[in-house]
Amino acid sequence: MEENRNFILAIVLTIIILFGWEYFYGAPERAANEQVVAEQIAVNGENEIAGIPDMTSGANSAGTIPGMAAPVVKEIAASRADVINTRSNVLINSDRLLGSINLKGLRFDDIALKDYRETVEKDSDIVKLLNPSESFGAYFADFGWIGEGKRPDVNSVWSANKSSLGADDTVLFTWDNGEGLIFTREVSLDQNYMFSVKQRVQNNTAAAITMATYGRVYREGGEGQGLFILHEGPLRVGDEGKEEITFEDLQDDTYDAEEVTEGGWVGITDKEWLVALIPDQNENFTTNITRTTQNNGQQFHVNFATGGVSIAPGTMAEKTSRFFAGAKEVALLDHYTEVEGVKMFDYAIDWGWLHFITKPIYIGLSFFYGIVGNFGIAILLLTLVIKGLLFPMANKQYESMGRMKKLQPKMAALKEKYGVDRARMQQETMKLYKEEKVNPLASCLPIFVQIPIFFSLYKVLYVTIDMRHAPFFGWIRDLSAPDPMLVTNLFGLIPWEPTGFLAIGILPVFMGVTMFLQQKLNPPMADPIQQKVFALMPIMFTFILAGFSVGLVIYWTWNNILTICQQWVIMRRVAAKED
Repeated sequence: MEENRNFILAIVLTIIILFGWEYFYGAPERAANEQVVAEQIAVNGENEIAGIPDMTSGANSAGTIPGMAAPVVKEIAASRADVINTRSNVLINSDRLLGSINLKGLRFDDIALKDYRETVEKDSDIVKLLNPSESFGAYFADFGWIGEGKRPDVNSVWSANKSSLGADDTVLFTWDNGEGLIFTREVSLDQNYMFSVKQRVQNNTAAAITMATYGRVYREGGEGQGLFILHEGPLRVGDEGKEEITFEDLQDDTYDAEEVTEGGWVGITDKEWLVALIPDQNENFTTNITRTTQNNGQQFHVNFATGGVSIAPGTMAEKTSRFFAGAKEVALLDHYTEVEGVKMFDYAIDWGWLHFITKPIYIGLSFFYGIVGNFGIAILLLTLVIKGLLFPMANKQYESMGRMKKLQPKMAALKEKYGVDRARMQQETMKLYKEEKVNPLASCLPIFVQIPIFFSLYKVLYVTIDMRHAPFFGWIRDLSAPDPMLVTNLFGLIPWEPTGFLAIGILPVFMGVTMFLQQKLNPPMADPIQQKVFALMPIMFTFILAGFSVGLVIYWTWNNILTICQQWVIMRRVAAKED
């Protein structure tokens, strides 16, 4: 009776842990987020842009000049289509980017990625990364000067020498303050997602002025998914390495400043996309990351400011920085780090603390993909390699399990003789293991080794963009998404779309079957409660993995099949040797 009660309690607790999160936390949180979104859409309010820290002479300890207020943009919200049609801009059109630079305020506020679409459908919209301040979900970047004299602001309209900007191209922007200061900005674009921004100010006045440059990223909403497997939100690289700051870490009206002296950058990262500001890597600068709240919504501000310079009459000052807005492609970020000298830019991808495993796994997948051209097959081939590397350890595991299975009659006899006396039973069991030269722990070590490998592969499939919308065969058109062929609605025959833990695909079910078959080859557990728990594990893992990327399910299933074959051969060999 006591064992049955404990067993039922264990099952109830397991169900609460596995499925309770979805109903008691996940669903209410999504509902709250949807409510906030609805309220933001309904508001035609103000977009407050956080002030930029001033590093010119006379700045206080917080890095701001006393009396300088944060600029506020007061513009009526409008649809993005209307904004693009009515505003003046310079078109961005390269092989990889499509968008525009707004001449009013000279903002990068309209950028889409040509190589990526919102869904697997070929006619779906391309991914929109940056949005104008006038639209819902504003997300943009801009640059400028801080200090003395009349400077261009968010309402200043610049002139351009070209109407469009393409790859390996440059556009020159000019703004005259009418009081002796002429501002120019050269914006260049490489073949991918990196802009170079060269700012100049010509001092034609009769007095010297002190000025500094800044860059900023402004984003409304977008608090991220809050997953432990992945960082989404602000991040910066400085003297102390990479610092990840979650959206939840930022408190309203806080100011978080850090001086950088040895290169670095600051930005906002999503699962697959990155917007980053990269100051001159040979120049000191200060970063600050803040959050504000307005109109029932949140705004996040990621800024940098350089040190102030004195500009004598008749002279010019020049500062260059860079701006990245695009996909977090591993090879591309490695290039900017290793070739173009952007400190730790490859750390924009969250490889995690097991990076010494996750990065090699990614390299292996990429290698096989280069040969076969299919990431699903690449996963199968990588699994074969991993099984080969672990073969010596697995060989000992299955030999030990084979001997354990042959010991079952003797174990049953010991249990019948000493079952009531647990201490004596354990003593006699260890004596039997020693006589038969069986190490029960030998079967556990490969499992512990598999756990970090499994987790690292899961992380690679989740945090890298390569598997996004990558097909396998048949109905599997996106290896990074869960299996869409659901058994719970009879593969679409029932007009019902299961969600949460009820969305169980056919591959997770097949994985559960292979896990069940693998267990049948193992010697039974001595404890009846453990036997019942292990019997439920295939069912539990079927539910758990149903929500994971199908690429991970393919790995687990294929690994189970290989394990069954390997285990069956080795254990039969051991049985024949013992007879």
